[in-house]
Amino acid sequence: MTGPATAPLAPDFTYWDGVDPAHFLETDWANPSRQWAAGKAIEAAKGGTLLEVGPGPGVEYADWFSKSAVQYTGVEGSANLFRALCERFPETSWVHGQIAGLPAFSADVVYARHVLEHQPTLEPALGTLLAAARSAVLLTWYRPPGPVAFHEVLRGVYRHTYEREAVLGQIALHGCRVAESQSFPTGDECWVMVKGDAERI
Repeated sequence: MTGPATAPLAPDFTYWDGVDPAHFLETDWANPSRQWAAGKAIEAAKGGTLLEVGPGPGVEYADWFSKSAVQYTGVEGSANLFRALCERFPETSWVHGQIAGLPAFSADVVYARHVLEHQPTLEPALGTLLAAARSAVLLTWYRPPGPVAFHEVLRGVYRHTYEREAVLGQIALHGCRVAESQSFPTGDECWVMVKGDAERI
């Protein structure tokens, strides 16, 4: 299905619950965008708190973030992956939740990798992520916003390409700005967004 059809109000995690978490846990860290964004997240958190929504696993979280004195929490909406993460990284704080449940000012920095593309609509997901951060939000897109909006449903999962101007407009509306962005040969694009008068990263 393609085009501007109306999507349901809540994402469906059924597909992700069927994905083998052992395979996913081993492969994602090799993605160069993951390494770049994780480094930027540590830099932005400056030893404070980091909340990752829909974590892209593949590294020993406690070791990676504690070396930079960053207090890490991960929120995962897939029950299957959430259980696998709790088992593999018992020393790390995990929350089984969704973007819609994030309270405002949850952490100094919020990091979301490849999650907005699967939300039924841009808002309220983007606004909730921005509101959850005290100083900065890092977003990694595997389908970067483009000149026109486009969405499709593959195997029951929404995959959106949002209109770039609409995304930038919503970011500004929430009192934030894109301070830095990076594109990768894989097609991924990472954005570092800061709030209002927050220091440029």
